[in-house]
Amino acid sequence: MTNDTTTDLSEHALAHSRALLEHAYQRYCGLELLEQRPGYCKCRLRVTEAIDNLSHTLHGGVIYSMLDVVSMLATLPMLGPDEYALTSNFNAMMLSATPLGTVVEFEATVLRGGRNVIFTQSHAWKLAPDGARTQVASAQLSKLRMRHDWQSNTRKG
Repeated sequence: MTNDTTTDLSEHALAHSRALLEHAYQRYCGLELLEQRPGYCKCRLRVTEAIDNLSHTLHGGVIYSMLDVVSMLATLPMLGPDEYALTSNFNAMMLSATPLGTVVEFEATVLRGGRNVIFTQSHAWKLAPDGARTQVASAQLSKLRMRHDWQSNTRKG
């Protein structure tokens, strides 16, 4: 994660974003951060044989998980240093298959950051060689805002 892709992020948000992006699963899928700011995130990956299904299209489970990851990356900059968020509701709609070799962009926006619940929306787009985008999937997620003591790695209350 470079400073060119992130704007207005606290040290807390940067550290947790870096950890999320460097997690083995996200690295395995090839997720790359393009832009992150409070309430917004854009990432991309290329569909490879490691993340396809038997029909040689992007596996639905990968789409679901990446929609959740970009939602979290949009949420992290809005959290305090003693907070974390957990997905409590995930409603997704698959719209189109994505063949091997295709680049997919994932975008997330925080719709509302409440005191206890954060509402986000995520989209996945396949990119054509000419740059045209076709929506692959969308999801609405809610996240529970949690107090967390990072020093002892325990949840509060």
